[in-house]
Amino acid sequence: MSREAFALQLFFLLLVHGTLADQAARVLEFSRSRMNFQYDQYTTEHASQRVNHQLYMRSQVGLKEADKVSELPGQPGRADFDQYAGYVTVSATSGKALFYYFVEAAEDPSTKPLVLWLNGGPGCSSLGDGAMLEIGPFFVNSDNKTLSINRYAWNNVANMLFLESLIGVGFSYSNTTSDYNNTGDRSTAADAYTFLTNWLERFPEYKGRDFFITGESYGGHYIPQLANAILTNNNIMNTTSINLKGVAIGNAYLDDSTNTRATIDYYLTHALISKETHLAVQQNCSFNGTYMAQCRNALAAAETEKGIIDLYNIYAPLCWNASNPRQLNGLVQLLTDFYHLTLALFLSYQMVLQATNVDPCSRYYIESYLNRPEVQKALHANTTGLEQPWSDCRCKNIDKSLFNNIITPENWKDAPMSMLPSIQGLISSGVSTWLYSGDIDAVCPVTSTLYSLDILELPINSSWRPWYSDDNEVGGYVVGYKGLVFATVREAGHMVPTYQPQRALTLLTNGNLAQDTKQSMHTLPIKMKRGLLIFWSLFCLCVANTSARNKANFPLEFDQLKISSKYGSEKEDDLREKDRVRSMPGQMEEVEFNQYAGYVTVDAKAGRALFYYFVEAPHDPFKKPLVLWLNGGPGCSSFGAGAMLELGPFSVRSDNKTLYKKQHAWNTVANMLFVEVPAGVGYSYSNTTSDYYNIGDKKTTDDAYTFLINWLKKFPEYQDRDFFIIGESYAGHYIPELANLIVSNNRAINSTNIKLKGVAIGNADLHDNVTLRASFDYYWRHAMISDRVYRAIQASCGFNDTYTNDCQNAMNLAIEEKGNVDDYNIYAPQCHDASNPSGSSDSVLYGDPCTNHYVSSYLNNPEVQRALHANNTGLNYTWMDCSGDMDAVCSVTSTQYALDILGLPVETSWRPWHVDNEVAGYVVGYRGLVFATVRGAGHMVPYYQPRRALALLSSFLEGKLPPE
Repeated sequence: MSREAFALQLFFLLLVHGTLADQAARVLEFSRSRMNFQYDQYTTEHASQRVNHQLYMRSQVGLKEADKVSELPGQPGRADFDQYAGYVTVSATSGKALFYYFVEAAEDPSTKPLVLWLNGGPGCSSLGDGAMLEIGPFFVNSDNKTLSINRYAWNNVANMLFLESLIGVGFSYSNTTSDYNNTGDRSTAADAYTFLTNWLERFPEYKGRDFFITGESYGGHYIPQLANAILTNNNIMNTTSINLKGVAIGNAYLDDSTNTRATIDYYLTHALISKETHLAVQQNCSFNGTYMAQCRNALAAAETEKGIIDLYNIYAPLCWNASNPRQLNGLVQLLTDFYHLTLALFLSYQMVLQATNVDPCSRYYIESYLNRPEVQKALHANTTGLEQPWSDCRCKNIDKSLFNNIITPENWKDAPMSMLPSIQGLISSGVSTWLYSGDIDAVCPVTSTLYSLDILELPINSSWRPWYSDDNEVGGYVVGYKGLVFATVREAGHMVPTYQPQRALTLLTNGNLAQDTKQSMHTLPIKMKRGLLIFWSLFCLCVANTSARNKANFPLEFDQLKISSKYGSEKEDDLREKDRVRSMPGQMEEVEFNQYAGYVTVDAKAGRALFYYFVEAPHDPFKKPLVLWLNGGPGCSSFGAGAMLELGPFSVRSDNKTLYKKQHAWNTVANMLFVEVPAGVGYSYSNTTSDYYNIGDKKTTDDAYTFLINWLKKFPEYQDRDFFIIGESYAGHYIPELANLIVSNNRAINSTNIKLKGVAIGNADLHDNVTLRASFDYYWRHAMISDRVYRAIQASCGFNDTYTNDCQNAMNLAIEEKGNVDDYNIYAPQCHDASNPSGSSDSVLYGDPCTNHYVSSYLNNPEVQRALHANNTGLNYTWMDCSGDMDAVCSVTSTQYALDILGLPVETSWRPWHVDNEVAGYVVGYRGLVFATVRGAGHMVPYYQPRRALALLSSFLEGKLPPE
């Protein structure tokens, strides 16, 4: 096959840096490259596997002590466990030897099980990935020389054995060149079995010990085949020297066609590609091993739409420069030719997890460390002077001078198209079998495993439910089948222990690898309380050009409204200067902008007044537009949520007293006005009690319009300023209604009283039934509820304003299955104790989960209220962020359904948009409307992704699509 033909098969592109290739790149490249090969070129045999060559055995006397590692270079102090490393010969004839690294349990190793870890590829290192990046006792620091301790190392609960399998991987080798050109699943399993039998002679105290095989990715091939080889040979030799108790495979590559189909479905359900491209894939791809040109074109279109993101973790940033991970460069922009881009993108690694402080360039540090002579000497590695340097994966190369011993479909001689019969064989043999999936991996996505389980059709013994990690967070979801357990790990990528180390260790421990192995891995993870109806969503930004709306033929909602005399009735005099906020209590430094706060009366007779907070831009405020921000609810504060939590200039520290400046505050590009609407929200009030019981969209809109008219008299320099309305959630009602009222009244008086230029709504609640239906679709698409309950909802809920008892029961079951996750971001930690921030699971990515409590405490401080000119009537209730219990959180799915109903023609096709050379989200331009997502953001986009939200705002104000 030519290089050009091979390149065109790489539909699942990964970003390149240097010469590193990763496990995700290997399994994707390997599976896609087989598109040109017919099924009969690969074995479909799944029978129990007997080692089909004479088992090589040699004396291991004295070799254990020779393999002992006294201390690794850069190790932080003396370890409280023994560690060993070295070679085990698996063929004396060809000089074939596999390298291992073994760490005993830190406490009572003689009572702990033995666990073998296998990474995938095929051809990736269990030393580099498994031990040094995921679950071993040490990680490599960015100086490439020193190590740090992994507090969640799996040798806390088990004796861990890492094997670099097959030959040519890492330090493993053969003295016979032809061995490298005759690799495959069978020979890999046979060599691993030979390794184990000899290794147990070297470590005889582990003979008969409870033994488990764990791993990930293409380990979905390695592990079942090795397990079947062990079982078969145990039966033949009537021995249990390898006392196999169970297997566990993470994000397993199990079935070629299922994985390809599931990946594309995962892209769609996670808002990475357009529905049109997904439909083209469905129509042109049969996923039966034959991929015609139309199918390949559709798959290539999906990759173009998705952009360059880390498929290991679809929300993670990339590593661009390992010598300076924070420095970005423009490599991708230089690679414009598709062929060269494809080849370059193939060798990739973008390993990151901000939420656990994992350096995105960690893998580069490992490569440098393991190629240091003193490290290899300490590990008893590279004793034969290998030609090639240690690399993480034995991979297809773009420069043969960089790599030898490559793996291609031509020299990988056997690989079943599906491992599901082998999984079924393990279940039948009584071996405890676990499959687990990180739910933000797009390489071997959770969708793929779910599709595979559908094919197996196993009876359910224990229904789907959430499981909880030690920090009282939903760790994921678990369901027990007959003979098999499937678990998800929330907010974990392809390499689960790297992205979620605590949850991975909890899963391992409660899977009983480290406990009573008589039950093996059948004890399901920890249960906990059921949660509320809550879900996370991406950002849905809808930009409406009002000039286009004014020319539309459809009637405006408030076209017939006559301007009431109540509008513009208040005398302002010098109230503006009285509203100036000189300094906020706890403000630690002087600011370069003016800020104001106070009340604007909207109904003098009722004594109804709305509270506002206004911050001007620090530079050239008279050249910047005016932006009104509205939070939703209905009944939530635009001051507390919008200004103090999301996009204002300050937020509150955990002491409830002091403030810190936000780097990405929106007043850096606009003059920001926050109003608490309707009366009863935050500091806004009415002297007429009945006002609190007679509220709705109409009164809220009228009051907001009255507020604007009077506020502009107080600030007349903004009367002719470009004006935008932005907000989120139930503001999907407030904003269109207020905008239509402004347009209607501007027409009625033949004046641009308020110079409205556009609106933008995040995570908009636009249609009650659509929002509710989309929420359950979103749960199911993100592996939060079971197929059984989802089907029950589909069957019994029409989402047409009538909800039967069967429908309500099904929805309640979904809520129970989903568990107690954050309303606004399904991956964010919970606030467990606002009085003790350390009691909650703080997150680098999502911030302090208790921030809203600090804001509430701060805004109830009398000193703060005096500074803000708030609560000057002595309200008989405390300031609250939301006055009602109807806060609706709206998914990206809901907005997409609403757009389908509108049926607008597409003018600019779906594409990624970028900030700092990262894919920040996706955007599609319709006629008169723009829809954008913000990658990795929750319901309150500026809070979860402040940099991306600010970039999106800037594009919106400039009337441009986000940067391509």
